[in-house]
Formats: sequence, C-alpha cells, structure tokens
Amino acid sequence: MVWQRIKNFILDLIFPKECFGCGYEGVYLCKNCQAKIEINSIFKCALCHQESNLGQVCNHCQKDTFLKTIWVATDYNNKILQCLIHNLKFQYIEEISSILGNLVIKYLNNFEIFKKFEITSENSIIVTVPLHKKKLLKRGFNQSDLLAQEISNYFKIPFVNLISRQKNTQTQIGLDRQARQKNVQDAFILNNYNSYKNKKIILIDDVVTTGSTLKECAKILQKNGFEEIYGLVIAQRED
Repeated sequence: MVWQRIKNFILDLIFPKECFGCGYEGVYLCKNCQAKIEINSIFKCALCHQESNLGQVCNHCQKDTFLKTIWVATDYNNKILQCLIHNLKFQYIEEISSILGNLVIKYLNNFEIFKKFEITSENSIIVTVPLHKKKLLKRGFNQSDLLAQEISNYFKIPFVNLISRQKNTQTQIGLDRQARQKNVQDAFILNNYNSYKNKKIILIDDVVTTGSTLKECAKILQKNGFEEIYGLVIAQRED
C-alpha cells in the first residue's frame, strides 16, 4: 500500500493526470465526461445479442454454456470507455480500476441485480478470469482482479482466487469465434475449492467478445460441482 502511494505520487509528478475525455487536469475521468458513459439499460443475451430478461443467457444459448447470465455494464463503443480500458490494461494505470469498478457497481445498483438474483455476501463469492503467471508478472496485476476487488469491497461479497490459468494462451484479439474457443480450451484449473462448493459464483472479466473465455471458466466450475454461475463484465466488444 505504501509503495503504491509512492509510485502513484512519482507518476503524478512526471505524468500529471488528465481526463481521458477532455484533458481536464487532476483526474483520469472528470464528472462531465463520466456522465457521457451511459450504463446499459437494455438487457441482451451476450452470446447471441437477442433481448433477454436481466441479461440471462437465452434458452438457445444455454445449450452451449453453463453460465446463467453475462451482465454487461456499459457500451464498448463509447470512446472514453475504450480509452479507460486500454490505459488500464496496456499502460498499467491501476487507479483506473476504481473508475471502471464504480461504473459496474452503478449498473448493478440501478437494476438491483444482485437482489433480484438473491446474491448475497453469505451465499456467493466473486471469482475472476485469471492471467497466466508469465503475463501477470509482465503486467504486475490482473485488471479483472482489481475490478473484482472494487465490487467485493462494495457489496461485501468475498473475492476468492478460485481459478488458475495453466496454459499461456495467445491473445484472443484477431481470432474468429471458433479459434477463440479452441485457444482457451483446457486452459484453466481450479484451486482448492471444497469450502466453497455450495456458493453462487460471480465470474468477472473486463471485456467479453464471443464469451469463449467466460464459457471455458464456467465449464470447469460446473464440472467441479458449481451450479449457479453468473458472468459480469464492463463491456462487450463486437465479434
């Protein structure tokens, strides 16, 4: 914590913060530009894009996944949002995770999603899509972990490192739907999970495209006895 504050202080001196939307100094996202990022109000099945009730995976797509939902908080086409996500993942500005986390929390609260799905701090845990240890060492953090921690702190739902990535897969960017699925096949394993067997799972990633990675994580979770698995992401990028 102390080292992080020192690092942030030094970075702020060398590279002063500016709003990614308008250039206003002192913050990465000013209030005016934050208001330009709309929370999604139309719910769709993230796998086929048909409208669905509260983001639930539709009956047709349920044949291909163990996910009950994939909740998508915002619209990826928003240029400010894209800039925030890019700078978190590729410029390693960890502080942006709290901004993105707050957008997801606003989405969940606006529609009382956890309440409607009876998700509580007692019956649920938060889990993330993991990075391979080589990529984690290079980046220094998993952006999904940072996002998950924000949500965990707010809703008091435990965040558990339940899944590990055993294959250092290539990036999904640029791959078609079939190649994406093959790329992540058998990429994940579960850590010690016996004490969480009866918990609902909120599975968090930063961005979803085809859903291949979330589906593969859900498959390994279901195979080991977890029955209620809910996906949650900041945004969905076009396939």
